[in-house]
Amino acid sequence: MHHDTGMATKKRQPATALARLRRMYIDCRYGQLHLTTAYPGSGGFDEALPLVFLHADGGSGADFSRCAELLGTDRSIYAPDLPGSGGSDAPKTRLPVAGLALAVVDLLEHLRLRRVDLLGCGRGALVAFELATTRPAQVRRVIVAGSQEPAAALPQPMLELSREADYVQAGPAEAVVGEIRAFLDRL
Repeated sequence: MHHDTGMATKKRQPATALARLRRMYIDCRYGQLHLTTAYPGSGGFDEALPLVFLHADGGSGADFSRCAELLGTDRSIYAPDLPGSGGSDAPKTRLPVAGLALAVVDLLEHLRLRRVDLLGCGRGALVAFELATTRPAQVRRVIVAGSQEPAAALPQPMLELSREADYVQAGPAEAVVGEIRAFLDRL
């Protein structure tokens, strides 16, 4: 069983350290799902909970590359191209949010991620809300950027970074990552 531990007492990589970005594909119910990843240099030992980035319409997981390089020094980062976006296969029809969430469930199961934090922008925020609601034991915290609101109160703590969906990509990466870390590392 994974217990949440505060990161405040753990040593971090120097602020100038960057995680190396990697690309990979996994199979999901809609075909191949492409994702951008970043991992700590420690090989995953003693790292914080993984963070999954979910992009807005017209975007891809690569939108989060700078944040992934910075955050991937002490936690695994997964930024999928949702079905029909970026390098991922397109489904036969445009998927509703629940369908996009199922593709992310396939990703979590494929990677055997029992518990994650989510960051969603624009339509990705709606996917994060869906996952937080339908899989509350698997989602620890939710971070969003954009004007989307959950249909009901989420059981998890939530941080709204900005009402602008492109804030995570357009804002100064170090400041954005500072806000994300402060929220995720809070006990």
